[in-house]
Parts: sequence; structure tokens; C-alpha cells
Amino acid sequence: MKQLRKTEWRRGYPIKKNLALCAWGLMALAGFAGILSHPENIPSLTACVLALAGAVLTLPRLLRYYRTTYHSLPALNRRLTKEEQEELLENENFETITELKTESLRWTDIAESAHWLRINGRYIPKELVILGGAEVTGNIMNRDTTPVIFLYATGDVVKIDLGVQVSVQKIQELNAYLWSCYHIFPGQADGKKTEELSGIFREVYTEYLKEKEPEKESGVLADLIEDAGELRQKCIERMPSYLKKVDEKVWWTEKTRKKMEQWEADRENTL
Repeated sequence: MKQLRKTEWRRGYPIKKNLALCAWGLMALAGFAGILSHPENIPSLTACVLALAGAVLTLPRLLRYYRTTYHSLPALNRRLTKEEQEELLENENFETITELKTESLRWTDIAESAHWLRINGRYIPKELVILGGAEVTGNIMNRDTTPVIFLYATGDVVKIDLGVQVSVQKIQELNAYLWSCYHIFPGQADGKKTEELSGIFREVYTEYLKEKEPEKESGVLADLIEDAGELRQKCIERMPSYLKKVDEKVWWTEKTRKKMEQWEADRENTL
């Protein structure tokens, strides 16, 4: 079975799709049946009309959800066919990122391959991500889960729920890891700024695609997943200067610093 298909079944998406379709069908059927069987009963008629209206209003969203090929490949699943998506991950071997599997993240799926990150069952192309990281959340009940938000060089914004609430220290450690290993700029802009950056990156990506014509977008994306240096540089040049500054004191945790120092020492010994 294809790697993406395994992930989809593991996350229960095929079952969720059918359950959503059944729920919608029951709501629509109940609305029609109620209107036809009790037209004189005003309260029942009102409830049935509301149910039918709800079914009509939710139909576009249901169809988008049902037609999505692979939910585990966000953003790219709207740009590529099912076969093209499968091909991108077919030969990727994933290994757990043990440095991050501690404390609140010990049960969370975090792994990487040569070109991809897998976070809680979602696949993220490392080369395409410009800015991103985990965000601090919380409410008075202290039950919020921590999201990780990525902004692609294509202008797509991807949000992944980690499923657990992560401590501030662990969030800093995760974001420091993303910066030190993949040069994903840490820190999240507010919603308006994210929308602005998304528009800028989308414009840069559109211009980049025109330069690559007549090559298909699927081929361009396949190349970018392996090496997006040129596109990344164009996007970074258009970013606000304050987002390009990475405060080592804030984002470079002690654990990550020691890891990189050890790596440098091992390299010097090898040389």
C-alpha cells in the first residue's frame, strides 16, 4: 500500500469522509421527509426547513472535504493529482526525530526523511517552508492544544494541531530545531501579516512558474521539494526585515546549542 494511503487510513480519513456523507444525507432526508409529512405542523415544519437549509449550506464544504485526495498532504493536495502526490513520497524513508520526543511531545508523531517532515500525520516539504513554528496558546480552562503553522514559498498556509498542549520551553525548542536544521524562520506574524506574506509569496511563486514555462507545475514542485534555493531566496528578499532577524538568545535553546556544538566537534575530529 502507498505510504500516503497508509497514513490516511491510520488517521481515519476514509471513515471520516463516509461518516460526514452519511450525516449530511440523514440531515437532508430528514428535512425533506419532515416537510412532506407534516406541512401543517408549524414547529416541525420550521425545524425541517432549517435542517434542509443547513444541508444546502454545508454541501459545498462537504464536497471539498470528500473530494480531497490526501488530507495528510496539506496545500499540495490542491495542486497535484492523486498519482503525483503518491509519487512524491513513494521512496521517502522516515525516522523519528528523537531530540524532540520528550515531555509533552513524547506521544506525538514527529519524523523526517530526506525532503519531508511528518508532524502528527501531516507531510510538510522542508524546502518549501519559509516561515513557521509552534504557537503559544491557552485559555482559562488550560485545555487548548498547540498548533504548528507553516507558510510555504507557494503562498500556502498550513496549520497542524499537535493534539497536546506544549510548554513554552518545548515550543522554543521545536522552533529552534526548525530554524537550526531547515532555516525555517521562527516566530509567527499576526493574521493580517500572515495574509500579507502569503500574498507576496504567491506572487513570487506565480512569477517563478512563468519563468519555468512550459513545464507543468507538478514538475516544478517536484524539483522544488528537492531544492528550492532560488525560490526561497526570492521570497526571503521580499520579507519584512524584522522577520529575517532571529534572536539566538530566544530561539536557540541550550539543548539545540549543545547538539550543534557536538556536531561541529565531530566534524573537526573527522577532518
